Amino acid sequence: MKTEFLNGKEENMAKEKKIGLEELLKSEDPAKLMSGIKFENGMHLLEELVAQVEEGGLDLEKAMMSYERGIVVLDHLREVLSRAEQKLQVVQSDASGR
Repeated sequence: MKTEFLNGKEENMAKEKKIGLEELLKSEDPAKLMSGIKFENGMHLLEELVAQVEEGGLDLEKAMMSYERGIVVLDHLREVLSRAEQKLQVVQSDASGR
């Protein structure tokens, strides 16, 4: 990912990938679709899925699909957090080694 520093702030030069709930629900490969999704977009999708299921207006098949997609999103969020934690550990070990 190419970045550039402008006015002391890092700007991401790559276009951020975002998906919506409908796209997630229609996807034949939701795990692949989630690849590259930022944490915040994933959290928003998870919140939407939970709200949809909690409303109770879904038939059983759609509720199960929403639950399955929620698991995919949750796995992606855990992976993103794990990578962030690893980066923090590297930064902390570099800082303590100085």
